[in-house]
Amino acid sequence: MSIGIMLTELAFTIDISWGILTLLMWGLADFFVRFVAVRIGGVSTAFFVQAIGLAVPGAVVATLILSSGLGDVAWANIAWLAPLVALLSGLAYITYYTGLERGSVSIVSSVASAWLLVSVLVAALMLGESVSVEQLALIAVVLVGVLTIGVQPEHGTGTNSGIGYGLGAMILLGVALALSKPLTEAAGPFLAVLMTRTLGSAVIWGLMRARSLALTWPSTRMTVWVLLGAASLDAAGFITYYIGLERAPVVLIAPLAAAHPLGTIALAILFLRERPGKFQVIGIALTLIGVLGLSTVSAM
Repeated sequence: MSIGIMLTELAFTIDISWGILTLLMWGLADFFVRFVAVRIGGVSTAFFVQAIGLAVPGAVVATLILSSGLGDVAWANIAWLAPLVALLSGLAYITYYTGLERGSVSIVSSVASAWLLVSVLVAALMLGESVSVEQLALIAVVLVGVLTIGVQPEHGTGTNSGIGYGLGAMILLGVALALSKPLTEAAGPFLAVLMTRTLGSAVIWGLMRARSLALTWPSTRMTVWVLLGAASLDAAGFITYYIGLERAPVVLIAPLAAAHPLGTIALAILFLRERPGKFQVIGIALTLIGVLGLSTVSAM
């Protein structure tokens, strides 16, 4: 048996693969979102990504109900966890997508990905998860890596860089994605994603009405298809993330998922012919080292 096959089987055995799948899906989704957000606005994009993304978990939940049922569901815990996670997620989407619309994709995506630090802190302080010294060190490497990816001196720290949006999304996403752990334990991954996206869509819609913002649908067929792809990938990424949380601790799944700027930047290099700067190259290397190291340590 080759080393590659052994590593693949090992990854699936210890559920690291769910974090890696989330990384790939969110990385591709962010690449698509940028294309849509600059055409219809970040807030409209956030609403449609949430709303259209209901189709993926909705179909799975409907199938489960018709076949074997949802199993044990702790409705008392869901009653307060789902609205809280949905509120935080909805605000995070608006903040993040507005940043992708108005700022630098690499900066906003990388800074927002530092939600990893927030999630680990919440998991350790509120959820009682233990973090080894090795894991903590490698999480720090991943964090430094994703932040370094976003360093582009030519953008500075002004409004065009999007750093403020990235920081806001970092905090909101960090808390939401950590609290997704007890929500998934209470509802299961598919129902948890369906409920948070349903309520998240309502949150975004309510904020749009309160601010008298118009909902803009894409005017071209290309943009519609890209939006559909972004929504499907984003929802699928949350499903794989929630499945990972159901099977492994936050401190294992979150660092892998948080490295999704690697996917976004790789696509930008391949299709937009962007050339990463020296800081981005360093950041990519650090992130890869941290992710691979974390996978190895967690497998021991």
